[in-house]
Amino acid sequence: MNRKNGFTLIELLVVMAILSLLISIALPAMSAARRHGTKMTCQTRMHEIARAIWAYSVSNDNRVPYVVSPMVNNKFDKASVPDAEINPYDRERWPLSLQNVLMPIYLGEDEKIFTCPAATVGWPRASGAFRMTFRDAGVNQPNGALNPEASYYRETFGFLDGRSMNELRVHFTGNPVVDSQMRAWLRGGYVRDMVKREGARVTGPHDGGINILNREFGVEWRDNKTIQVDLATSGEGVRF
Repeated sequence: MNRKNGFTLIELLVVMAILSLLISIALPAMSAARRHGTKMTCQTRMHEIARAIWAYSVSNDNRVPYVVSPMVNNKFDKASVPDAEINPYDRERWPLSLQNVLMPIYLGEDEKIFTCPAATVGWPRASGAFRMTFRDAGVNQPNGALNPEASYYRETFGFLDGRSMNELRVHFTGNPVVDSQMRAWLRGGYVRDMVKREGARVTGPHDGGINILNREFGVEWRDNKTIQVDLATSGEGVRF
């Protein structure tokens, strides 16, 4: 009676099959949890920026910052423009970038506040170690030009122009044409995740969508279908 205790081959195969099944169930849940965690981290950082803008306004006659951004289409999207020329932390080139206006007085010195941990696009463009992954509503958005006050581009893209916060509130008039424009303005935001462009489509870092600090100082997630309209490459439907 020297029989040894141990697994038979069939028992071993059964255990392996069960483990494989459990792993196949657990991995998607773990991946979803990680994605949710990075999205929440990104939103937390946008909330920090919102608080800094509020703190700035308290110290500056209830006005939002006047921001001149290096993150405009004709600079960031052109490979011929070196990364050094669009460094948002360079105080000589960009003294009125959102970073240089808010840091360090209103936001401290931690640059990671301006990055999303899930980002696939950002500055520096030549490196995966991004130091800036948000697009801001600088007065020179979207193409680097200073657009006239109350113009579509100024109200939709570049409203961080030193105006009183009260002026950022949208008041509907009952006129369907005017109100349609107002609704477009409401789609804009102070900062949003940068997106990857592939042909006519855009993709954000959070399940294809983006986080955005909206004009009402709320942080929201917009899905991929929504941002196709918000960020249409034709320019006709672009809202921010």
